[in-house]
Formats: sequence, C-alpha cells, structure tokens
Amino acid sequence: MDWIPFSVDQIQYFLLIFVRISTVIALVPIFGNYQIPAQIKVALSLALAIILFPVIMAAKPQIPGSFTIALFVILVVKEAMVGLAIGFVTQLIFTAIQLAGQLVDTEMGFGFVEVADPFTEEPITVLGQFQIIIFTILFLTFNGHYFILLAIERSFQIIPLFSAHVPGGREAMHITGLIANVFVLALRFAAPIFVTLILTEMALGVVARTVPQINIFFVGMPLKIALGLGTMILALPMLATLFKKSYEILIQDVWKLLYLMA
Repeated sequence: MDWIPFSVDQIQYFLLIFVRISTVIALVPIFGNYQIPAQIKVALSLALAIILFPVIMAAKPQIPGSFTIALFVILVVKEAMVGLAIGFVTQLIFTAIQLAGQLVDTEMGFGFVEVADPFTEEPITVLGQFQIIIFTILFLTFNGHYFILLAIERSFQIIPLFSAHVPGGREAMHITGLIANVFVLALRFAAPIFVTLILTEMALGVVARTVPQINIFFVGMPLKIALGLGTMILALPMLATLFKKSYEILIQDVWKLLYLMA
C-alpha cells in the first residue's frame, strides 16, 4: 500500500483530486440531491478520490512551479471549475424539464401551486415535480449515474491534474449555447401538452361565445386539467425518446466542454 499519501506533496495532490470530485458530486443529478446527507456525499467523494489517486499519480502529473499557498489556492479554484463544468452541463437537461413543467402548469392553472423540489429544495410546480421524478428514473435507466462516474474518471485524462485553465471566450460561447438550448428543449418537452391546452382554450372561447349560458370557468378548469394530464400520459413514450436523445447530446456536450477546458 505504498500509494497511500503520507508526504505533504501527496496530501496536496489528493486534496486537489478531492476538490474536483466533490464539486461534481455536489452538483450533478442524483448524487447532488439535498436529501442525501452531506456526510455521505463527502464519504463518496473521498472513496472516489482514494480509488483514482494511484491511477492519476501513475501519470506523474507535473506541478507548474514551486508549490506555494497562492499557487495551491489557484489550483483549487481551477479544479473546482472543472467539477463545476461537469455538474453544470449534466444539470441542464433537468432544468429544461422543470421549465417545461412550469409552462404547462401555468397553462393548466396549477402555476400557483408549488411544492419543494426533491432535488434542490426549491419551489417547483406540481407537474414539474412529477416530470422531474419520472425523468430521473429514466436517467437511472439510461445509466446516467454511471456516466457521471465515468465523466469524473475521464476528466482526469482529458484535463490532467494541474493542467486546467480558467475558461475563456470559447468556453463562454459553448456554455451560452447550452443555456439557449435549455429553452428550446423545454418547449419541446412541453409542446404536446401545451398545444393541447391552447387548442382547448380556443375551443372553450368558441363555446363561450356561442353558448353564453355555460359557466366556462366552471367547465374549463377541470377540462383543461383532465386533458393536460391525459395528454401527458399519452405523450410519455415520445417524451422518453426525446429525453434519451437529449441525454446522448448531453454526453457529447460534457466531453466537448472538457476538451475546451483542457
């Protein structure tokens, strides 16, 4: 067990590895769930750091210059930014799903009803929470948790220890494009239900004009809820396919951003 870090340099190397891993674990879906105790997240990060430490050190990473406190702080920030990049990109797909749920809930009349998001503890609409849970199960089905672990391991191959740099223009452009795609993806997830509800609104408007005796608000609210939920159930296979394609694109986006930061 000669790989166990005892020297000061080895401890510093280990801490840098731990910083990158713990940042990823704190941000990514599933592992970043606030319901998971911080102690477990730290323990998982430590376990992964211990497993990867001998592999990373076998590559003999070269520290740039003499190891000073100032340099160590800079390296910590850089490693945290690599972890932040992985966590940020993997979280975007769920941000799009949450936004889609909010759009649909607002149209259905559920926009004022909010519950706590089981992953972020932030207020979220009812349908948004339901969709987050459904697509989290799909994320696990597609081995998304394995991809997160793979991304952590591969990140040390793409961006070796000490070689990360502060993101610049290329990375900013790529991240801006990813954020813009969130809104497009949210509209695609919401489209089947949203279009159905819009058509229902139009039909109710026609009925209100032709049969003014009907209390359109009394009839319209439960009708929109029933049609919205029914459409969502019918559209789940299509949305699952869209999620799978989006997940595959997400994988490529993670690799692309890591290569840009290398």
